[in-house]
Amino acid sequence: MPFGLKNAPYEFRKMISQLLDEFEGFSVPHLDDIAIFSNSFPEHLRHISTILRRIHNAGLIIKLSKCKFVRSELKYLGHVVGQGRRKPTELKVEAIQKFYRPSIKTEIRAFLERAGYYSRYIPMFSTLAAPLKDALKGNAKKGTVARKEDFKKAFVFLKNTLTSFPVLYAPNYNRQLVLQTDSSDYEMRDILSQINKDGNELLIVYLSKKFSEVEQKYSVSDKECAV
Repeated sequence: MPFGLKNAPYEFRKMISQLLDEFEGFSVPHLDDIAIFSNSFPEHLRHISTILRRIHNAGLIIKLSKCKFVRSELKYLGHVVGQGRRKPTELKVEAIQKFYRPSIKTEIRAFLERAGYYSRYIPMFSTLAAPLKDALKGNAKKGTVARKEDFKKAFVFLKNTLTSFPVLYAPNYNRQLVLQTDSSDYEMRDILSQINKDGNELLIVYLSKKFSEVEQKYSVSDKECAV
């Protein structure tokens, strides 16, 4: 498929997804990035062989120098994934570390875009990011903003959390999962975790959503039900 066509990414993604659809139990395709995961080394070899055979039979070609085989962990879509856990890549963390406190709307949007990508690592993300999002209100797309105290605290907390290399764990479906739900005046949130065999709680994902202006008027019981 030639470069430059507007619909090329969509068509390529569609083609790869259809090509590997029946192997979703051990592969995750994203455009030309295909992650293959397995529970054992022999199983992994079979999975690799299956995927490569399907790609070959479809008449597609892969570049060996861009492939990485049999890794305990790898970088995939901004995450380091493997051995039952994931975390942001060092490169992404360094980029956030170098981010100075934003003062104009374009800088705020850039920071929120980076932080939002890793929102599942951050408890109560919607509430914490609210002061930054509120600073974007108004018709003007550019220009400086008034950095109030809650704005400064939100930026520092989000930055510190993301640069502390937070870790999330893959669920073990043979063990009991723990789901905690809660709501406040402005947000609903969930924490999914699991207790491992040593009695330690392993965090799987944080989820949160800011209530709309209409939802904020709900009663406490209605907000709890919304979660």
